[in-house]
Amino acid sequence: MYEPKIIAFLCTWCSYTGADLAGTARLKTPHNLRAIRVPCSGRVSPELVMKAFAEGADGVLVLGCHIGECHYDTGNHRAAKRMPILQALLEFVGLEPQRLRLDWVSASEGERFARIVAEFVEGVRDLGPIQWRVESRFWEIKKFESFEFENQRITPVCQSHHYAAATASLRDHARQVLTTGTASCVIGYEVGPRGITRPAFISDPAEVDRLVWNQACTHNLITYLKQKLAAESGKRVAIVVKPCDSRTINVLLAENRFTREQVYLIGMACEGIREGAGFGKVEDHYQARCLACTEHIPMVSDTLIGEMVSQPGHDLAHPFSSISHLQSLSATDRIEFWLNQFDRCIRCYACRQTCPICDCPTCLYESDDSLWVGMNIAINEKRTFHLGRAYHLAGRCVGCNECERVCPMEIPISLLNIKLAQEVEAAFGYRAGLTVAPSPITTILLEEAKA
Repeated sequence: MYEPKIIAFLCTWCSYTGADLAGTARLKTPHNLRAIRVPCSGRVSPELVMKAFAEGADGVLVLGCHIGECHYDTGNHRAAKRMPILQALLEFVGLEPQRLRLDWVSASEGERFARIVAEFVEGVRDLGPIQWRVESRFWEIKKFESFEFENQRITPVCQSHHYAAATASLRDHARQVLTTGTASCVIGYEVGPRGITRPAFISDPAEVDRLVWNQACTHNLITYLKQKLAAESGKRVAIVVKPCDSRTINVLLAENRFTREQVYLIGMACEGIREGAGFGKVEDHYQARCLACTEHIPMVSDTLIGEMVSQPGHDLAHPFSSISHLQSLSATDRIEFWLNQFDRCIRCYACRQTCPICDCPTCLYESDDSLWVGMNIAINEKRTFHLGRAYHLAGRCVGCNECERVCPMEIPISLLNIKLAQEVEAAFGYRAGLTVAPSPITTILLEEAKA
């Protein structure tokens, strides 16, 4: 008979003591459980849960103090926010949601502990052996199935004079900013020798004619802001922002990465960026992110160039429509799809490097393993990296999709971010970057702490 392997994270103050009480009371509990004592349920990070599954656990149980009884005030509130979002992410990539459970057990509830464990083990036993861990490095790579918006259609090229006028205004304003000393540097766009629009860093007013604005200005320039602020020794830096870029500014301001006074934002009205931008092969249709975008004016700016534009020449798709087909597949098919995607990853870290939000000094997935980087890393490690990174961006990703654009293997990374954005919006009514407000997953409001 199949017997599942269960990992249980028990908080030391309540659920672990409850487990001890169940033992002293000689209450019958399944032998499948492997208990790990932790200071608080709020310290059970998503990485620990994913690591348990990757190492062969068939189910993970997280037990903490009842809400309002946490010895660290808000630790169980944090767990109550994190675990459902993680559960939704794991379900999206093919793991049955019943394999992860969060519950509450007090120090006096030995009987409740025994009942929860028995129910959980029986539920996991009914699911059968987990198909999460792949033992072989040689996974059969099948044909990549693309998930495109059904209503994407070719759109006419916008009139060149529109962008010529915007470029002229941008250059005039940049010249004024540098001449008056409002900022020491302007981060914008230029056309390189090969005709590819790329980031530009202008410090001399005589060089502002290098700046351009066109439908190939795809890069999220906020990626360069942190290093440029450090290089300028506290001087103000001006930066060109599209609507999606300005949402990044709000996220970083909420996280206190810099102050609003350190940056001068030149907002650009945006009609959408075309596919192929950044690689020299600009096509005649919009990028997928632009097909669902309703924001054509930056959320925040010090000056605005351009006018409120009308809806672009395409039918807007719902932001979450790109994941509907994948969600309709069975758990087995979703696992197969994502394993094939993750196995193609060459761990070049382009996704991480281009993301303006993902800028930890030392990446968690490199901090304790000098052999992590390489072409022969197993599928399980690749999956842990991508899912862990996606979770770190939950409630913080603004949907600029630069990570997917630069991926040399064309892995649909944005689907993970879109799924988490959907879950965060459904649970908290929050979209990253619309205001200067931190992610609700990482913050506990006063009213929540008193609940």
